[in-house]
Amino acid sequence: MAEPEQIRSTVEKYLALFTAKDRDGWLALWSDDATMEDPVGSDPRRGKEEIGAFFDQGHTQADSVELRPDGPVIVLGHEASFTFQVRPTLGGQAFVLPAIDVMTFDEAGLITSQRAFVDFGMLAPAED
Repeated sequence: MAEPEQIRSTVEKYLALFTAKDRDGWLALWSDDATMEDPVGSDPRRGKEEIGAFFDQGHTQADSVELRPDGPVIVLGHEASFTFQVRPTLGGQAFVLPAIDVMTFDEAGLITSQRAFVDFGMLAPAED
């Protein structure tokens, strides 16, 4: 089983590499057969090809996207949950959307599943 610090490091890289538009580095954090349900209730994406398409879509729909940590990464066993802010810039206007991710990890510390809890009705102009 991956150690808690390894899982926390993976989560930090997940946020930072997405923000940096490092597609290859970000996809390297995922197991080959990983699943992504983002947002919860949507059809799960399966495998790196579909998860990579999510990355591409996220970066083409906005001028820029920052995933900003907003609390601790809580690790229990091979699972983690954490809060963060999705901070897209759309048409020159900065926005903020609160989010919670729940992930599972394999023995190597790779992401095996991700579920994102977001309510797009909470998207608001950024105040900072």
